[in-house]
Amino acid sequence: MKLRWDHPLWRRRAPGLVRRLVQAYLLTCPCELVAAPEVKKLIASGPPVIYTSWHCHLLSPLFTARQFRGAQLPMVLMASPSRDGEFIAQVARGLGFIVLSGSRRKGGVQTLRQMTDWFHRGYSCGMIADGSRGPARVAQKGPLYLARETQAAILPVAVAARRKLTFDTWDRFELPLPLGRIALLVGDPLRVWPEDRGPALEHKRLELESRLNRLFRRSQSYYPAGGIFF
Repeated sequence: MKLRWDHPLWRRRAPGLVRRLVQAYLLTCPCELVAAPEVKKLIASGPPVIYTSWHCHLLSPLFTARQFRGAQLPMVLMASPSRDGEFIAQVARGLGFIVLSGSRRKGGVQTLRQMTDWFHRGYSCGMIADGSRGPARVAQKGPLYLARETQAAILPVAVAARRKLTFDTWDRFELPLPLGRIALLVGDPLRVWPEDRGPALEHKRLELESRLNRLFRRSQSYYPAGGIFF
């Protein structure tokens, strides 16, 4: 029997297979945390925060974040309600994350309220800054809304990989390869205050976008060239 990619049996079993594969090969990738000392302290033992990155770098933090966060509560993530988003959500749940479904176009406001509730119970949150459909490396306001509501610090994140595949997708998705070093690059905290609305909120959006793009450019040159385009 030929098993189609969209076959229900494959859709049920694939997330578990992908999770085990990711766990197995990322264990072969030494990972370092590159951040200022005060940011490392905040990650390891500080109050709950909001992590955000570009869509192209979403995979590695799912596996590596826990090794730098000590014994903290699991993180709460937002995933798109699309089929691909649910696939990623199942992989993330298997890695110990709490995943809520929502996007800019469907259920996003309600999901942000739910994430706020989780945050006030002591859980850090994670969101993709350019969303599930892009445009790539253009920040949306979801992380800013959450930060304004919770008064949490936003920590921008990028991933550098010594060996990786770069896919010809809208986000230029990067897949670290086995036996290659990985670095999590974490920028300084960004705060959004209750009075940041209208033009002030747009200024913070541009600032978040600028910080993430600086980290992204740094990630592309952090290791000697060793990437493969696919």
